[in-house]
Amino acid sequence: MERSPNIIWSYEGKPDLAVGTQATTTEKILGWTTGLIGVVILCFYSWKNDFDWTTWQYIIAVIIAYDIVGGAVANSLNSCKRFYHSSLQTFEPGYVKLAKNHLFFSIIHIHPLIVSLIFSSASWFYGLFWYLMLQISVLTVIRTPLYLQRPVSMLIIVTALLINGYFISSPTGFEWLIPILFLKIVYGHTVKEEPYRPETEKNI
Repeated sequence: MERSPNIIWSYEGKPDLAVGTQATTTEKILGWTTGLIGVVILCFYSWKNDFDWTTWQYIIAVIIAYDIVGGAVANSLNSCKRFYHSSLQTFEPGYVKLAKNHLFFSIIHIHPLIVSLIFSSASWFYGLFWYLMLQISVLTVIRTPLYLQRPVSMLIIVTALLINGYFISSPTGFEWLIPILFLKIVYGHTVKEEPYRPETEKNI
């Protein structure tokens, strides 16, 4: 007989906006390590292709890569699903409520605008188009019935992949930005899913 999944919505501890409060050690490693992988691959690719970036452009690129690539995995962690899809807990400070607002979380991800402003190969159309599309996408998923949120988010992401690949040129070195950004925000952060926990964890 199939065992019942260990779904636990309750948690306690110091707020962790990155990987979710009370994340397991493995969850933390997955989130933080993925960000490093993104940085290493970006740096290797830029070095191999001799990008004409200044030092401060490299710094901005590394920060963006770490945040978006690592965040795509972090936001899909069960600890993040539990944290961001739960109401404000009595022990949590007020700012956490704002962080749990999915639209606000999306609005502060101005990465396409930053890339358009800082990297010469970008255009304002690229930044504005994708920033607005991200907000519209999040609103769409929020207003979608729960049982359809996952497939609708995947429909949006697939569409973004196709548009990004065939219709809107990406800034050199940031061809990955829109696909991974949409994975992080539209699916990872916005879609509500059951927060499975290790079988050894007791419900608190």
